[in-house]
Amino acid sequence: RLSLTYLPIKVIPSQAFRGLNEVIKIEISQSDSLEKIEANAFDNLLNLSEILIQNTKNLVHIEAGAFTNLPRLKYLSICNTGIHKLPDVTKIFSSEFNFILEICDNLHITTIPRNAFQGMNNESITLKLYGNGFEEIQSHAFNGTTLISLELKENARLEKMHNDAFRGATGPSILDISSTKLQALPTYGLESIQTLIATSSYSLKKLPSREKFTNLLDATLTYPSHCCAFRNLPTNDYSAIFAESELSGWDYDYGFCLPKTLQCAPEPDAFNPCEDIMGYNFLRVL
Repeated sequence: RLSLTYLPIKVIPSQAFRGLNEVIKIEISQSDSLEKIEANAFDNLLNLSEILIQNTKNLVHIEAGAFTNLPRLKYLSICNTGIHKLPDVTKIFSSEFNFILEICDNLHITTIPRNAFQGMNNESITLKLYGNGFEEIQSHAFNGTTLISLELKENARLEKMHNDAFRGATGPSILDISSTKLQALPTYGLESIQTLIATSSYSLKKLPSREKFTNLLDATLTYPSHCCAFRNLPTNDYSAIFAESELSGWDYDYGFCLPKTLQCAPEPDAFNPCEDIMGYNFLRVL
């Protein structure tokens, strides 16, 4: 393992780690001098599983292709830097299951562009993209990925997510958009979501129709009124392991196979009822 703290240099050059074939973790942190990481700096390190670049506030540029051919990489964290663009991760070509990419507290990154993660990993991934300066997520941003979890929480400037942001992606199963300024969710690509978290999302006044959330099991939202639409909504997630045809002739509990009911919070109450209070005749303006 290689830990580089308080680096006094301005540039990590191309092929900086050439020959370190047995290194499994590289950590670069707490450097006020580092300004640039060149293309192919992390190149062809076949046993490298973790890269951490953290608390380097003067790091403003990570060149395209800085991370190339890292087949065993499991975790890449780039947090609290001064970079202005989402780092190029499209040439990593990792084959690890549940690859984790953490991009956090980078206040100058404003956009998640199209195809931003294509080529990063050919298995399932978790994206922890929180606390950045994101303002928009473009069409096809997650194209080519299989998403387990997508964390977009605490991106306080995030207002726009293109309707085709999930076009070309599989998933996510978990979506967290808490503490953002998103005014709408895309209507395409919501069918895989099982857990939706949208607390302190005060700009999100309306949700897509409940039919879009065909596999939703758990929702933690901002407004009780949002849970009204999900009341008594059955999901497609069945507890039965086998199809009915496979169980013919067997004595089993049919109740075990009933669809699960969505859990939603905060629940409506007397002050936030599901019924439209203006719908009562005695309250209508004549």
